[in-house]
Amino acid sequence: MSYVIGLDFGSLSCRGVLADVCNGHIAASAEAAYPNEILTEQLPDGTPLCANWCLQHPEDYLSVLDVILPKLCGKNEISPQEIVGLGVDFTASTVIPLDANFHPMCFTYPSRPHAWPKLWKHHGAQAQADKLTLLCKELEPDYLTRYGGKVSCEALIPKVLQVYEEDPALFRETHCFVEAMDYVTSLLCGKKVFSSSAAAAKAMFRSETGYPGEEFFTAISPDLKNLPKEKLMARFDDYTIASPGQKVGELCSEMAERFGLPEGIAISAPQMDAYAAMPGIGIAKPGVMMMVIGTSTGIMLLSEERKNVEGVTACLPDTYYPGFWGYASGQASVGDTFGWFVDRCVPENYIQAARSRGMNLHQYLSDLSASLQPGESGLLALDWLGGNRSCLVNPNLSGMILGLTLQTKPEEIYRSLLEATAFGARIITEAYRNAGAAVEEIWVCGGIANKNPLMMQIYADVLNLPLHVSSCTQAPALGAAVYAAAAAGIGDIVEMAEIMGDRLCTVYEPNPAHRDIYDRLFAEYQKLHDYFGKGENSVMERLKSIAGKAKNPDMKI
Repeated sequence: MSYVIGLDFGSLSCRGVLADVCNGHIAASAEAAYPNEILTEQLPDGTPLCANWCLQHPEDYLSVLDVILPKLCGKNEISPQEIVGLGVDFTASTVIPLDANFHPMCFTYPSRPHAWPKLWKHHGAQAQADKLTLLCKELEPDYLTRYGGKVSCEALIPKVLQVYEEDPALFRETHCFVEAMDYVTSLLCGKKVFSSSAAAAKAMFRSETGYPGEEFFTAISPDLKNLPKEKLMARFDDYTIASPGQKVGELCSEMAERFGLPEGIAISAPQMDAYAAMPGIGIAKPGVMMMVIGTSTGIMLLSEERKNVEGVTACLPDTYYPGFWGYASGQASVGDTFGWFVDRCVPENYIQAARSRGMNLHQYLSDLSASLQPGESGLLALDWLGGNRSCLVNPNLSGMILGLTLQTKPEEIYRSLLEATAFGARIITEAYRNAGAAVEEIWVCGGIANKNPLMMQIYADVLNLPLHVSSCTQAPALGAAVYAAAAAGIGDIVEMAEIMGDRLCTVYEPNPAHRDIYDRLFAEYQKLHDYFGKGENSVMERLKSIAGKAKNPDMKI
């Protein structure tokens, strides 16, 4: 018997699984929350943060493994000697500034915000992303076709430029900027390793040609002429870059002793969290769209050829599997949106009613919402409370609920938010199809997918396709384990995805009686989407700017 470990580092916690390489059976699982959560208002020492900032504490990444890894081996009679591989997936782009000893800069400068890791949803680098988009149009137009026409502020290079512009002294002292997934994997291996998948998707790196040339970075600033060689992974002479599923090293003696695991376990190149879910649920062919629904939603697709899809975050070769083009897009706020409403907008009598029934508010509001017919509330929402990732690529957009009256009930608003996220997913689905990328099946996984049947039925109705909801509650972690099995030499990544991927699912069929009304509501959604999102009325961005300056008159917004 042989087993592999998959570690899924999310926004608030890390999940780990121990999986059998013969069939993907999860023999043990464990989870640990980050002790410091997400830093959005202030640093641990009280230093205030600007608007749109999201930071993490790098100590959390290993402290959660102190909890998870012993539990994985301690919950059963499996010998640690039977563990042959380990793989990591991580949110991206989560960027850590490091010193020459590969230590986070925030350990030296705890009061400097730019010394801390910037989480994927840190949106403070939008100005830098806008500059890069304009520069790419002039010097690297083909780059933009691979990234939906815009550089995202969630990517690595904009975050690095933000440090350069706003804290130049820290920038000069920083030895390198790396993805958190590469940082953690390097610590596990005891040597510097990097994911080609993350570099390509988030750092303007191409396996064929590397980073853009000196002309590009000089155009940003002459100081940045040699940015890749001076501040990115190219500065290391001894680094390893590989695709997920390739072996990049072995568990080093220091980490083996710390976590009670055998030295020499094969380590896979890390993968981005949403991407890792694809082998986790056994998707290994074109035409199958995967949705990973959680606080945000990742929407992924495979194709045998390249298509220019509007607003994708990435369209890259060999991203998920060798020989396939991998597309990625998504929605910035899904579970976050429902959480916002439940935490801030529900009256006390609803809270008491849910409690008396032994239900949480999401369950209670979903039950009430299920009794409503599509369109009955007269409400229509835009799902941009966290900005728009695809297809508009604009984090400065904001949410909206249209049609409110004095008679509007909480459950009606809740349902309109569920429907809004489904409409946002349909925008992305149609962008794929309009570009000629087939969408023939839809598979769904993630924390919300198995908890809210009403939401899944709404998605099936709005998208007008059967929705296959995976029973696997740890798809990214299982995917990381699949990559680990490939790295251990058990089989190639496609074979291991077919053997280990969890294909058990619940199927939601679209309700034909709802198709007409949802088509009509989607047409109205699309009008609002284009009106507020494509420049005809930029009021959302203006309001956000006014609010930011009112709250922080002396800070950059």
